[in-house]
Amino acid sequence: MISGVALRFSFTRGGTAGQWRKEVAKQFGATSTTEDVLSGVNLAGKRVLVTGVSAGLGVETARTLAAHGADVVGAARDLIKAEQATAEVRKAASARGGSFEVIALDLANLKSVRACADGLLEKGKFFDVIIANAGVMATPLGYTADGFETQFGTNHLGHFVFVNRIAPCCARADGW
Repeated sequence: MISGVALRFSFTRGGTAGQWRKEVAKQFGATSTTEDVLSGVNLAGKRVLVTGVSAGLGVETARTLAAHGADVVGAARDLIKAEQATAEVRKAASARGGSFEVIALDLANLKSVRACADGLLEKGKFFDVIIANAGVMATPLGYTADGFETQFGTNHLGHFVFVNRIAPCCARADGW
């Protein structure tokens, strides 16, 4: 694992998930920032995929990862919005040795999901981490291009198909 939580917590093989959660709760809380979590962590050489980089948590997640040296690939439905929203991500990446690129991914359209995944597979580069962040919330009743309810189709099915399709691009950890 490369998360700050995993790196900052010396988890023994004999520990339980409950012990891990308690230790993490001692270190981080409601006011913790992304910088707090990744403090002292060098992500140079790590490749991370983050979905939903056109606003909010996706942008902040990508910025912090890139600022700590990661090579970040951000996925978004609206590339123009994502390019505008990620100006700070690019600055953080260039200032601290990381990199950042945006790719098109519309999770509400499985044709787009497959096309994006196939493009990543063609490149043949591994990801160390995938953060499936994108999503919609409290939308009026609607349907995806494939006929699924919008929130379920976007937040769950889109990510499910995407991550499973790019599974060959996931770096294998020891013991997997």
